[in-house]
Amino acid sequence: MRLNLSGLISYSILILLLPFFSFTMTTNNEPVDVTAGKMTYKWEVEKVFLERSNNINPVLTQGKSTLKANMIMYDNKSETGYAFGNVYYRNDEDQIILTSGEGTYKTRLKEIVVKDNPKILMLKDNTVARSDLMKIYPEKDIVLMLGNVNITNTNFIIGGDEATLYQKTGKMIVIGNASACQQNTVITADKFDVQTRKGALDTYTAIGKVKIDDLKQGYTINSGRLDYYKEIGYSRITDHPVITFTNKNTKAYSIYMEKFDKEETANLMGNVVIVNDTKKAYSKWGYYYMHIKKMLLTGSPYVIDNQSKFQSDRIIYDINSETLNMIGKGAGYYQY
Repeated sequence: MRLNLSGLISYSILILLLPFFSFTMTTNNEPVDVTAGKMTYKWEVEKVFLERSNNINPVLTQGKSTLKANMIMYDNKSETGYAFGNVYYRNDEDQIILTSGEGTYKTRLKEIVVKDNPKILMLKDNTVARSDLMKIYPEKDIVLMLGNVNITNTNFIIGGDEATLYQKTGKMIVIGNASACQQNTVITADKFDVQTRKGALDTYTAIGKVKIDDLKQGYTINSGRLDYYKEIGYSRITDHPVITFTNKNTKAYSIYMEKFDKEETANLMGNVVIVNDTKKAYSKWGYYYMHIKKMLLTGSPYVIDNQSKFQSDRIIYDINSETLNMIGKGAGYYQY
């Protein structure tokens, strides 16, 4: 055991500190370097204090891990370690930096609790995670974030009330007022189940009061569930989705929708309805061509306008002009 202290420290004190070191740092047999400006051991309560003095902060180093703070304390009776003031933890092997105002490690629970502006920086992809409080479980590679969750990098911004991060797999589960912003798309829901890959959103599921705002295409979709698969550029929107368009008096309904990124198209499947003022167009299914902002209705489409009704082989709805064009054989009646 290598030591670098301003005073002497006995072997018995080191034995007390080891449980705190072993999980706060890495779980291996490498020696621990200890640096501090002041060390105090209180035999009657079995507590060790490492404190800042003479501009020297307590520092624990083991292998590729480093822990710094204004004060580090270990309570042997409760098997709990504390770090206070400018807490800084870095693990170069996992490429993670953690900062906070206060940290607690509970040996029995194998749980680290950090609060007072905790922040995790993942150096691999520059992802930054913040919340009011974090609970870290090193053996499970799980981080539980509680209160005002904010996870950002160059590709996305994710927020919510609570989040669970699975560090090795890149999975995130966000619960309560969940939101995700990527490029020109903003999604909100009750819950997000997200899989990240190389610092970007790879696949995700949004559940409960789902709202999708596409700022580029100028539309909003409300539904009960969204499933997205980046590898194939495919979205499945279920539980009776509804599309509305920016600055337009138009809504489109269906049982579910399928969206294809490369083709910039969407399939409207089952009981399709387009509503504009008094006009309603119905069909079994339809297609939305985003780049030209037009919808094609097929499958016995027909239009009802007040007391008038018309049907044809196909109906094209122009979103920009909010007009209907009926194509093919048609029939119907018009009533004033």
